[in-house]
Amino acid sequence: MRRLLTVGMLSACLTLTMPVATWANNIEETVTTAQFEEALQYVTDMTPKYTRANVNIRKEPNTDSVIYGQTLLNTSVDVIIEIDGWSMIFAEDCEDNRAFIKSEYLSDTEFKYSEEDLYVMAHLIAGEAQPCDDAEQRYVASVVLNRVKHPEFADTIKDVVFEKGQYDCITRRTYYREPTESNWANAKWILENGSILPDYVIWQSKGKQGDGVYLKTKWHTYCY
Repeated sequence: MRRLLTVGMLSACLTLTMPVATWANNIEETVTTAQFEEALQYVTDMTPKYTRANVNIRKEPNTDSVIYGQTLLNTSVDVIIEIDGWSMIFAEDCEDNRAFIKSEYLSDTEFKYSEEDLYVMAHLIAGEAQPCDDAEQRYVASVVLNRVKHPEFADTIKDVVFEKGQYDCITRRTYYREPTESNWANAKWILENGSILPDYVIWQSKGKQGDGVYLKTKWHTYCY
């Protein structure tokens, strides 16, 4: 996907995804639009980057600013300049063709997953949520991706899933049941599009864990 989605397309994405948040948002550097405007006179070129998740695109470089919309995982954007943890990007149809993304959600390379990642994710879904609907299966898989990005957990899908005492399907060995067609499809979708839960949602259980409940379904409780 080349460049940033237009505002109209971004708005459509926003209706299909949940707001992005992160454990780091509580400690935010103060940076202003004026600082970016002043630095623009020294910019000679833009740098291509890829988004790491469903990322909020904002009018100004702060988390209280208006949200234009969201990107998907691996959306290509052109970064004009980066200051204190925020990146000004080229954004068609936005005011002055500019918008802002938190730099932590940008990468120099596309996120790629392996056959092993797909195998583990499909079996994790089969073990934890095989009879559930598509949304529930994607919630379960989203927690795995959120943990991979979180500093308190392992940094690979396999290591997160097999961390001792974390997933009941490993203990009960339901992880090894044959994934259904929907299990495979939802695993692939999550790996290609990213988590549909905010980054800080890192617990999936039958009851409350952590500091609070973000979402409760008839199958699981998702906590932060």
